[in-house]
Amino acid sequence: MSLDRARFKREAQACLGQNMPAGELVDCVSQHFPDVQVNRENDDLIIRGGQKFLVVKRSGPDRFRTTANVAVPSTNTVDAGGGMERTLDQLIDEIASLDE
Repeated sequence: MSLDRARFKREAQACLGQNMPAGELVDCVSQHFPDVQVNRENDDLIIRGGQKFLVVKRSGPDRFRTTANVAVPSTNTVDAGGGMERTLDQLIDEIASLDE
């Protein structure tokens, strides 16, 4: 399935609004990336593509904290402020790389 980046970004922004947590993206990601497994853990998002996991926590209006390639998915790192800071565009790139 070919990703329509602009459509996904619009829908992701609509799901998130200004204050909603990353976990609100679970249905949106599932729809646009049917080959990855997507789960919500509290307010965070856990995405699995193959043997790789991406854990996502929202840290601002267009900012996210992510950890990737974790053997056992846990939100502990992002909950403690760790991981990499990402924009929505960068997050889309990371999700797309899991779908390859």
